[in-house]
Amino acid sequence: MKRIILILISCLSFASVQGQTYVYHEGRETVAHVLALNFESNFDLSVSVLRDVKRPFDPDDVVMAVGLSSFKTVCEQPNIPNVIAVFVGEEEFYSAAESCIGQASAVFSGAPVALRLQVLNSFWEGRSPIAFIYSKALPVQTEVIRVEAERLGREVNFVAVEEGRAASLRSLSSALEESDLVMSVYDSELFDSQFSKDAIRLMFQKKKLFSAHSLQLVKAGALFALYSSTSRKLEAVADQLQSFEQSSRLLPPAYPAGLQVVFNPYLIRMYGLVLPTDAFLLSEFGVCPESGCEEPLY
Repeated sequence: MKRIILILISCLSFASVQGQTYVYHEGRETVAHVLALNFESNFDLSVSVLRDVKRPFDPDDVVMAVGLSSFKTVCEQPNIPNVIAVFVGEEEFYSAAESCIGQASAVFSGAPVALRLQVLNSFWEGRSPIAFIYSKALPVQTEVIRVEAERLGREVNFVAVEEGRAASLRSLSSALEESDLVMSVYDSELFDSQFSKDAIRLMFQKKKLFSAHSLQLVKAGALFALYSSTSRKLEAVADQLQSFEQSSRLLPPAYPAGLQVVFNPYLIRMYGLVLPTDAFLLSEFGVCPESGCEEPLY
């Protein structure tokens, strides 16, 4: 009897140290509910919607912060021990993570700049410098990007974009004076809906091209982008959570497996660009077109 009681106490003690997983989306609680249901139905993970970031947390609790604004808010709370950011860019994550008190990791959106340059170089023959734009407040490793571009025989002009609609458009116009193609990192604060529309409209008027960082921008008029699907991101988050359950340590920040590439067919035809084959994209860069590697691009 004593042995049974001891076993029950042991089981209860073990259960008490299992942390809770939360999802937090600032101002978008409905989205948080949808994500929580997705984790429960697709990954058999118990996830609750977090409403009060100032409430007490246990050391083994994990908060999944959706988007840069949510991640910044969560990082400001000294009571939150473990954070996984999702739907954020690599550069903006590392900038915001400096204020996190506990463990912080992420599943990145977009794709590494070096890989994007390599894919671009496989079909873009223009030799003018590539204009590389980013928020002035966002620390970007310009020297790393420059070295990779030079390895590919490319020149890069970096343009830190000022805040404000008028100032940001002036910065972009200046970048276009010497360049036929513009690139950017995944930059949530710069590429709000208004700037995205203004930028693509301006580049279209000046007959310039934009190498985007998201599928949505290609649909809006950019040339091409490398991205990962929402399902791939959530799979990577599930891997993070399952690993944490076993080790109480978050995996390092990373991009999800299975990056995809999407091209704008209208611009490809307009500029007479010859795209790499599916087999080449997969073997050289490990990426598949949006339609899948076994299907033609168009």
